[in-house]
Amino acid sequence: MPDAKQHIAQWQHNRRFAKTIDRTYLDWQVNAIFYTALHFVDAALCSLGLVAANHEKRNELVKTNGSFASVRNQYLNLYRISRITRYDADPQMWLPAEYLTIDDLVENLLKPIEQNLARLIKPPPDVPRLPKLQT
Repeated sequence: MPDAKQHIAQWQHNRRFAKTIDRTYLDWQVNAIFYTALHFVDAALCSLGLVAANHEKRNELVKTNGSFASVRNQYLNLYRISRITRYDADPQMWLPAEYLTIDDLVENLLKPIEQNLARLIKPPPDVPRLPKLQT
């Protein structure tokens, strides 16, 4: 299993990738943002000595571990939105309007995860500003 340092490297990689995706591909932007958050959560889990081998285990740890209380709703919402864009045809029919703007998704879901969990990761990663994504 990867360690916190490897998850941080993948988080950085996914963050850079998300910025390159054209707005035409909202579903791919959403999924890149979700997997960015996932690796940040996994880095925090590793720093706590916990491992999540799959989405179900990770979601359970986020739901039950007090260290994730401040980001629980953001992460689980991002997980649900990602599932919608991966598996439902025409996800724009199913997503709430505030999640159809990728910048709102980043601002309201990804950034709070990064800002609140950075304190758990040793050494704390530098969380760069994520500029507006391609429109």
